[in-house]
Amino acid sequence: MIPPLCFITEASDSPSMLAQCRAAARGGAGWIQLRHKTLPDTEFAALARQIMVEIAPCGAKLLVNDRIDVAIEVGTPGLHIGQGDGDPAEIRSRIGSEMLLGLSVEEAEHIQAVPDGVDYLGVGPIYATGSKPDHAAPIGVEGFAEIASLTSLPCLAIGGVTERDAAAIKCAGGAGLAVISAISRAPDMEAATRTLLNAWRKA
Repeated sequence: MIPPLCFITEASDSPSMLAQCRAAARGGAGWIQLRHKTLPDTEFAALARQIMVEIAPCGAKLLVNDRIDVAIEVGTPGLHIGQGDGDPAEIRSRIGSEMLLGLSVEEAEHIQAVPDGVDYLGVGPIYATGSKPDHAAPIGVEGFAEIASLTSLPCLAIGGVTERDAAAIKCAGGAGLAVISAISRAPDMEAATRTLLNAWRKA
C-alpha cells in the first residue's frame, strides 16, 4: 500500500532532519525518506536508527535514499534509488524481497528499463526546485501523466509540488506526493503535512 504522502528530508541543522521527520510523521506522512548526500555512512546509519524509533509510534515507515549498504545494515523498511545508483534488479537481489524498492524516473524512456522487483516510482521533477539543484528538466503535470500511463506501478510526484498540485496529480494517475520544502521549510511542519494530506484526500 503506497501512502499518499512521502516526506523527504532536507539536509539542514535548523530544523534538524530528526525534527523534520518527527513533525512529518506526527502530521500523518506515511513514508519518511532520509536523504543526505554527504553525511558519512556511520552517522547516516545512526540517524536512520533514531528516526525509525521516533516515527514508529505514528505508523510511518523509513526509506533510505541511495545508501544501499546502510539500508541493509539498519534493516530499513524501504530503499529509494535514482537512475545512476545501479541496476535495480541487482539491488533487489541484494536487499531481499521484503524491503520496499523505489526508483526515480525522469522521462518516459526510463519506463522501458524498469525491471520486476521495483515497488513504486518517484516521477519528476514536476517543477524546478531549489531543494535539488542538480535535478533533471522539469516534466510538468503533463509529463507526469504520460509516464504514469505507461506503467502499472504506483507513481509519486516529486519536484516542487505543494497542496495546490494534489488534484492535478491525482487526476493524472498519481498515487501520491513526495515533498521536501513544502514541509521542511514550513513555519509549522506538522500542520503543513496535514494540509498536504487533506488536499490529497479532497482532490
